[in-house]
Amino acid sequence: MSTPKKKVLKTTSQYIYDNLFKEGKDSDITIHALGISWKLHRLYLCQSPYFAALFSGRWSDGDKNQISLTIDDTNITRHSLHVTLGSFYRDDVTIEPHQVVSVLAAAALLQLDGLISQCTVIMNETINKETVVKYYEASEQYGCIQLAKACIDWLLVNLLIIMPETPSRLREIPPSLMEQLIGSPHLFVMQTEFSVYVLLRLWLFLIMNPSIDGESREIVNESQTFFRAKAALNKEAFLDTEPAKPYQDVFRAMRIEHMMMHHLDMEILFSDRLLPTSWLNPGIYKRWLTTLRIDSGVDRGPQDLAEATFEKECYRCGRMLNLDGQHMWRWTGFNSGLDLIVSYEHYRITIKRNTLNDHTAILSNHPTRNITYRVTVVSLNDQKQKIYEETSGIKQKSLALGQTTELLLLDPVLTVFPLYLSFSFVVFSPLDNSDDQED
Repeated sequence: MSTPKKKVLKTTSQYIYDNLFKEGKDSDITIHALGISWKLHRLYLCQSPYFAALFSGRWSDGDKNQISLTIDDTNITRHSLHVTLGSFYRDDVTIEPHQVVSVLAAAALLQLDGLISQCTVIMNETINKETVVKYYEASEQYGCIQLAKACIDWLLVNLLIIMPETPSRLREIPPSLMEQLIGSPHLFVMQTEFSVYVLLRLWLFLIMNPSIDGESREIVNESQTFFRAKAALNKEAFLDTEPAKPYQDVFRAMRIEHMMMHHLDMEILFSDRLLPTSWLNPGIYKRWLTTLRIDSGVDRGPQDLAEATFEKECYRCGRMLNLDGQHMWRWTGFNSGLDLIVSYEHYRITIKRNTLNDHTAILSNHPTRNITYRVTVVSLNDQKQKIYEETSGIKQKSLALGQTTELLLLDPVLTVFPLYLSFSFVVFSPLDNSDDQED
């Protein structure tokens, strides 16, 4: 009975928040905004460069005890402004992910670097298909450079993997961002470059038909039907028409010459009539001239390729491996006479210059052929964020007939399936450097 009772005391921070912010005791200034008022204290508000400048006397109403803030940013809500003003009075702030953009907007208005940093940490941790475009646009608006980079990095991996599964989210990607993604040498292209064209056709169809939603595969077929119907009614390609002008730069960012690797793909390009023939003809010329140069022995592949040239010229393709084991595949058509077989086994990725006559493709039988490549492999968590990444960097190999060479060795401890594999190849000398590459 003599044991003293324990009493939980409020922390100083909680006491200050409850009494000074929530109750407004001893307030010496009232802030009015968005139809409500806060009784606050100049001493605490001066933690913000915005208010410090306001109270310095340089503004006409800096010495008033009633200040009205004009809020033009529609991202700022009453709740987010309340949270932001309350942050002056406490050591930590709890921000829910669904409110984080609004709080970031209010923190940016009041120039609160600490709160901005906290918001960007939360946003980095919650990037997913539902949030990535919203977060990217917020990062651009409020100058969060690292957050913008994180959003782009997420999209480069998932644009062709995840976004087509959610048409409403794919539709949200603005043309300026889509152009940046499509033009990046680090884009994870699943299957072949032609997949990029199919994605953009779907994206444009969704923008032009905002009410359409549903299963991705069905909508892909609808998009083809839609543009072919337009082609039947018009003499000009759709991207030459006035409604298509805002999207021309996006489609120009495609690596068109690398989409001309299979006769069925070529038939689709011409049947859809999305792309003008003036866009297609340079790619056709480049592919044909390259084939002639390889056949005559003038070109046996790139040598001493500069990084910038590789990034511009590389052909992008990819694969997903759901389970460990032995995997083997080839991408036909892209290899300009090289039958390249890619294999995965025991965390080791190799490539073989095949010489078996098991198909009728035209083959280059030169004793050696040069290739330049980069292989990148990632594992993703439930939000499709990277949890493991391995890359070969840009490498060059000289392959003899029948030769197998290792491209990349993965860490068996850190590797988590499914794996997403991105390959970039240059297997012929860029035409701009043709004089230097002649044998």
